Amino acid sequence: MLTIQFGQCGNQLGHSLYSSLSSDIDSRDKTLPRELNYRYSESAFERWFEGITKEGKRLARAILIDTEQKVIKKIFKQPNSKWTYRPQNLVCQAGGGSANNWAYGYLIKGPQLKEETLEAVRKEAERADRLGGILLLLSSAGGTGSGVGSHFVELLREEFPTKTLLGSTVLPFTSGEVGTQNYNTLLTLAKFSEFCDADLLFENEQIHSICTSVLKNVEAKLKDINEIICRKLAAVFQPVENSLDASSLVSLIAPHPSFKFASVKSVPHIALNCTAYESSYKWHSHIRHLKQTLRVRSLHHELGDAETKKLSHNPSDASSHKYCKSVSNILITRGTSLAKDPLICDDFKRRDLYVDWISEADRFTHLNQERQLFSEEKFAALVTNNSQIHRPLDLIVEKAWKMYTNAAFLHQYKKFGLEEDDFLTSFAKVENVVKSYRELDQN
Repeated sequence: MLTIQFGQCGNQLGHSLYSSLSSDIDSRDKTLPRELNYRYSESAFERWFEGITKEGKRLARAILIDTEQKVIKKIFKQPNSKWTYRPQNLVCQAGGGSANNWAYGYLIKGPQLKEETLEAVRKEAERADRLGGILLLLSSAGGTGSGVGSHFVELLREEFPTKTLLGSTVLPFTSGEVGTQNYNTLLTLAKFSEFCDADLLFENEQIHSICTSVLKNVEAKLKDINEIICRKLAAVFQPVENSLDASSLVSLIAPHPSFKFASVKSVPHIALNCTAYESSYKWHSHIRHLKQTLRVRSLHHELGDAETKKLSHNPSDASSHKYCKSVSNILITRGTSLAKDPLICDDFKRRDLYVDWISEADRFTHLNQERQLFSEEKFAALVTNNSQIHRPLDLIVEKAWKMYTNAAFLHQYKKFGLEEDDFLTSFAKVENVVKSYRELDQN
């Protein structure tokens, strides 16, 4: 897996991800034989790292891209780390930035970084025995992650037409991070829906609610949000009993080209200072809790999301609850299934959870890894492609359209070459995505 990190968010997220992966490789599951721990660590190392430096540090298979040097330099100089980046894979320019402007990132900064970045990608592809896919990490709010990221997802599709391109896009807070965030997100989603094979969406708003409501971290910062996203990504991509690389993930979660977006739900989220006081949960509680995340929620009631609620030993599952329709679901569990605590996934096999046109063989996949993740006794992640994807996208389109009809900030995009037709084309693409997902519940 080759990871490409774009902008401040993508690079900070990528650094947190590799730190988490390296820590997981070093940990040991005392409930399993030494040989199983060793095989797991070797497999994880081969997926994310390409070798060992002379200083004995793991060398990340990653490329860092930014339009200013501050964040990348700070990340690269992190002390006492057991891993590092290849210096030649740091692609950045002195000064500037992308001015929170997708057009500036896409049409100006992206082309300036093109040759250096593509050369770094080609060399990484040559070094790998088998490049399973390319994972793109970015935020859609600012100009670099959105604009430069969009520029390169298009270039990468042209340069590597047969390689799997998998996005990991962080959507902005609805209350606003930057004034142009809805334009930037709209334009990014339009490009990724066209050129990516699949895109995992992470909502800042929703994950912040996990920090404050579940972890009781009322002063949660972006670093805390990144850590939760990293746990989700690690839960999805760390080795399982049947290898799940980018290509196999896409084939399972995005079986139809009209439905390329997915979200990742995970459980448990337990504050570190509470772990000693938490009694052990059964697999039944984990599975039922994840199923509750598929309940249909109102567009204006974000905190109705079950993932922002504490895990319960006896989660309710009343038949009166309405569940959204899914295109597909992948359940990834990490921990041991025992006779007294069996891992039963029948809740996700119900026909009424899926659209009619998806076959029984394609709609649900369960993968398990006995080895613990981050020393958690049990951890479960649900990669879900369902109708509720339309909720955050619909809100973004609505806000972007209000700005567009009032000509807000349009001059800032037009001066870098973005035309009216470019906006209208992006609106049409994302509106079609929203329409397709919303209509799933009508099947």
